[in-house]
Amino acid sequence: MFVPGHSASILVAIVAILLASSVRGETIKIASTTTPPVIDGTLTSGEWDAAARLNISSQIEPVNGASGTERTEAFLMYDRENLYVAFKAYDSTPSAIRAPVSKRDSVSQGDDFVALWLDTFNDRRRAYGFRFNPLGIQEDGIFSEGDRSLAWDGIYESKGRIGEDGYIVEVKIPFKTLRFSIDESKSWGLHLFRSIARKKEDVSWMPLPRDNANIFSQMGSLTGLDEVFAGRTLELIPTVTASNTAMREPDVALPDGARMNSVNRLDVGLTAIYQLTPNLTLSATVNPDFSQIEADAPQITANQRFPLFFEEKRPFFLEGAEVFRPVYSAAPRIIDTRQIVDPDWGIKLTGKIGKNNLGFLAASDKAPGVRVPPSDPNFGKNALFLIGRFSRDIFKGSTAGFSFTTRSHGNASNSVGTLDGRLRIDDRQYFSYQYSYSLTKEPDGTERSGGGVYLAYTFGDGKWDVTVTDSHYARNFRAQAGFIRRTGYDRFYNNSGRSFRPTQKSWWVRVRPFAVTSVFFNENRKLDESFFDPGVDITLANGVTIYTYISTRKDNFMGTSLRSGSYNLRWGVQSFKKIIASGSLEIGTDANFDPARVEVGKLFTNDVTVTAKPLAKLNSEFRWIKTSLKSRLDGAKLFDERIFRNRTTYQLDRFHASRSIIDYDTLSHRLGVSLLYSYTPRPNTALYVGYGDELYKDLDPLNIRRGGLLRQSRSLFAKASYNWRF
Repeated sequence: MFVPGHSASILVAIVAILLASSVRGETIKIASTTTPPVIDGTLTSGEWDAAARLNISSQIEPVNGASGTERTEAFLMYDRENLYVAFKAYDSTPSAIRAPVSKRDSVSQGDDFVALWLDTFNDRRRAYGFRFNPLGIQEDGIFSEGDRSLAWDGIYESKGRIGEDGYIVEVKIPFKTLRFSIDESKSWGLHLFRSIARKKEDVSWMPLPRDNANIFSQMGSLTGLDEVFAGRTLELIPTVTASNTAMREPDVALPDGARMNSVNRLDVGLTAIYQLTPNLTLSATVNPDFSQIEADAPQITANQRFPLFFEEKRPFFLEGAEVFRPVYSAAPRIIDTRQIVDPDWGIKLTGKIGKNNLGFLAASDKAPGVRVPPSDPNFGKNALFLIGRFSRDIFKGSTAGFSFTTRSHGNASNSVGTLDGRLRIDDRQYFSYQYSYSLTKEPDGTERSGGGVYLAYTFGDGKWDVTVTDSHYARNFRAQAGFIRRTGYDRFYNNSGRSFRPTQKSWWVRVRPFAVTSVFFNENRKLDESFFDPGVDITLANGVTIYTYISTRKDNFMGTSLRSGSYNLRWGVQSFKKIIASGSLEIGTDANFDPARVEVGKLFTNDVTVTAKPLAKLNSEFRWIKTSLKSRLDGAKLFDERIFRNRTTYQLDRFHASRSIIDYDTLSHRLGVSLLYSYTPRPNTALYVGYGDELYKDLDPLNIRRGGLLRQSRSLFAKASYNWRF
């Protein structure tokens, strides 16, 4: 296990990094144009004559390094304010092209697509990623090693059209949509890709050999951007939300002991985003509406020892969110903006100056003040969050940083300081570290402090892949502005595998035997939890994936040693144009973490999702989740939870959609119904009209009476926002 005084591995890694080299790909120079193309999905004669022309022809999958089976060309040029990109994707069977009409950021779900990556800071560490299906529908995000987040949404134009010999996509990206370096080199990193869904084939402009795990170091270079406009940009985003919400509340004067209390609300908010420079952004919000239009993905809540994590989805916090993430994406989240539940206001500064990445966030959250009873001295008081983040690019492909967070609510407070980094040994190996120390003052004046350490080593050469982590978090460590699943433990974790691939095109793509090991020790250095999971990961050429393993587990809970084991299977099928299926299965034994009855029972868990696309504009997802545990002693049900969910979307066109969600959870007896119409022509410009119902079957959350189907809440809302960009 890790001992804080052990630093030899860090010194070895730093020496290796200083000796490492970086290899960069081909350089392409593009020219400016005075006659910009019309973005209509048609390569009109003469429009792209000034553009640089590139061939996207090197296979990544299934046969690495072979030529693509279909021809793909890309065209690039620019004017003072915009970058123009066009793709011509030839196809010998155009009727087999997969291109449903879908909402934004849904392109990768079994579609054909073309893609563009832009490393606008030319540091080979992160890039804007753009994907377009054959209709020009957009998916975008900011990518780094190990983190392909689609949270960022840019404002730009794209249009696609399927023809007799394939499809064409045209794109216009305003430079004011991007953050970029303003140095004199004017060189950006560039990747171009195409994916052919039915063939499970991916091709790239630059060759991407598997023995180099760093896709960023293999980027080509885009030069010639000498006349790019680098002015300031102001975005004003007002939001108006009107709602009527009815909630069932106790009322002893009524026969059933409850009544529906209806409340009308009108909320007006404003968010401003000011681009101080092309690489530095200031944003602020007053009375923001942070209601989520899309519900969180369903998760099993029964028999969980530790809290569940949910991704951030709120636009204000997503702007510049990559600055606040850990240097190594798998490290514990010392910063998690979802802990700021209901802010009155917020202000944020993010950007990159030279090799320095910086971020500052302040917000006032009113949620803690309404969660305590009126007799509490902190009732009605807001919690103040202050978060600072700084990191610097060092050596070749390495990063080091630190962060500081505080959360204060009345007399209580929590402060956390963190040092972290990701050190590149070579293109196959990385060493990452994160050290945090917290000081917490409880409402009664009690003070607690504690530290936490996380170390990770990763290796990948296309054949072997290894991840080893070692972590220790003291019992009194707290990160109230972050998400820490548990404290008071030492943990060792290893995930290692060996990939085998055919030397030529075959019915199989990859077979990877692997073994995963994890061992937890509690603060008294006694074994708390461990598992060993050997298995195999199989990818077939017809779109079938199989991930299966046998798990052997040991838990110590409430002074009882619990041994269990199970067979696990995860599978996916993307062989068909109109239907996609995936799921997981676990059969065996597992521990019951109910303190009233601690034992090992018979486990059955099943999670199946089937997505049907009978029409180009219709998408219906059916999901069934079941988990149950029965006593081996008397056959009694220790728990049994099932979730049934249907999400159906009819996409009238790229911007208009109607959506319904119906779900039922047998553990809570909750039935949810949600209906939504949306008009989303571009990010932060939208109109939503929705209706939601929450009902309970044979269970009353107010514990007043049981039986029947009871409405607990109902809501009707309309939300409008508009992005004025100056």
